[in-house]
Amino acid sequence: MKFLNDILIVFILCAILLGVMTPSGSARFERTMPSLGGPGTSQLTPPTSFPKELSLEAAPPSGYVDPEIFHMLSKMGRIAIGFHAVQPKETLASIAKQYDTGFDYLRSSNRLESTNLSMRKTLVVHNGKGMLHKVSVRKGKLETLSEIARRYNQSKESIVRANRLPGLALLADGWIEAGQVLFIPNAKLRFIDYDLPVAWARGKRFLSSGFGMRRHPILGNRTFHRGWDLPRPHGFPVKASREGKIIFAGWNRGLGNLVIIKHAGGIRTWYGHLSSIAVEPGQNVRRGQLIGRVGSTGLATGPHLHFEVRDRYGRPLNPRKYLL
Repeated sequence: MKFLNDILIVFILCAILLGVMTPSGSARFERTMPSLGGPGTSQLTPPTSFPKELSLEAAPPSGYVDPEIFHMLSKMGRIAIGFHAVQPKETLASIAKQYDTGFDYLRSSNRLESTNLSMRKTLVVHNGKGMLHKVSVRKGKLETLSEIARRYNQSKESIVRANRLPGLALLADGWIEAGQVLFIPNAKLRFIDYDLPVAWARGKRFLSSGFGMRRHPILGNRTFHRGWDLPRPHGFPVKASREGKIIFAGWNRGLGNLVIIKHAGGIRTWYGHLSSIAVEPGQNVRRGQLIGRVGSTGLATGPHLHFEVRDRYGRPLNPRKYLL
């Protein structure tokens, strides 16, 4: 009899411990399972799996995701996850607004290198202020909550609370599995993307001189080439690689007519050898705006655009790492 009483006491203590350690007031997941095609198209299989204990079928009868559901659940403190097929004229910003999330959060969740969306592209959508992470196996080992928290500079407690994981997940591994999708609150990826400032021209090489050491075509000595030379016809339009502010527009002895744009984060892009300049210092420009035309001013053997990317300290960076 004493043995049974001891077992009962242990059972009660375990129940109390679990109750105390389970997070309260946490966000909840809702999952929609929409049909992403129109009439006559087949149901698309979701590319990721979500924890069943955090799921609630919330798809409307028609099979389409109703963005209003996401707004309603946001007011209830719940995280809704679904899928969205990009429609004509939709942008990432307009889709993010539909589902009550942010542009950067939606882009981060889908790992989109480019923000140019193709029609019928399938996006994972949610209504949270954060991003989604799919638990994976790395080097034969399942990643842990501690590793995920460090990667996104978040606390384990915030991830456990947001995903309604048991409190014991703070003390021991084994509460997440491969393929499981976690919501990481307040996390987002940092994207640095720039458009090619000149389009490709038929009959012209894409690149005549790359980033790195080379023999100067005029001076003849070996020097470090700080950017790319893009051969294009004389007068070919040159456009801003990204939105920013014109901090220089004028003459440079080596690069001739030169435009320098300062972008967010202190990055600068340089556009040299222009035949003409279409902007002025202090002017704000948008991505893709005309800033000048290809020429051969300065030290140049023929019409081309000299394009550079530099950091806030003026150090040259390889354009390959920044162009889409």
